[in-house]
Parts: sequence; C-alpha cells; structure tokens
Amino acid sequence: MIHGAVYNNRPLVSLTIGWKSKTQDVTALIDTGFTGELKISQKEANELGVQVTHTEPVTLADEKMVDMAAGLALVSMEGTQKTMEVLISDGMPIIGVGLLKKFGYILTINFPASIVSLKK
Repeated sequence: MIHGAVYNNRPLVSLTIGWKSKTQDVTALIDTGFTGELKISQKEANELGVQVTHTEPVTLADEKMVDMAAGLALVSMEGTQKTMEVLISDGMPIIGVGLLKKFGYILTINFPASIVSLKK
C-alpha cells in the first residue's frame, strides 16, 4: 500500500520515475479528471533523458484541445516497474487514472484526515 497526503486540498503521493540509467523520486498530484498515465515537466524530462517521440491530442478541463509533447518513461511503485506514456508540459507531476489502472490500484482519499491511500 502507498500512503500519501492531502496538502492544500490536493491529493499527493510519491513515485519513482526513470529512463535509461537515471531516476528521480517525485511527489505527484493525483488527478482523477486526467485519463492519461503521467505528466511531467520539461525540466524533469530533460533531467531523466526522456525524449519526445510524438505529440498527443489532449482535452483540457475547459474543453480546449491542445497537442502536448509525449514520450516514454519507467515508473516504479512498490517495487513494480512499468513503462508509461508521459505527457511533457509545465507544472508539477500529475498521475492520471490510466496509471492507477495500469498498476491496479484502488484510490482512497480521506479528506478530513488528509490521507491518500493506493491499495492493490
């Protein structure tokens, strides 16, 4: 089980992102409105050596469609490692429901206690 926290009304958990021989531990926002797997910043992509392989059409919360740079990275959670499609855009790392589904997690957010849990 992975434990995280609700900070400033934002559910956050830690995960490890890697590519080639580089890894980074990051704190990521869980966004249940994001149907993709993972979004990282251009800075994180550069530090990990993640290459842009294509662009992905993305529908934003305001229904606007944009093309976003995308590539591949390895994500590790609880000793399990999977290759994920990552979107590359400014801002903090964001975990989408695609990643939670791919890892088989059940998400529980206890807002009064400020606790986030990911359980298989």
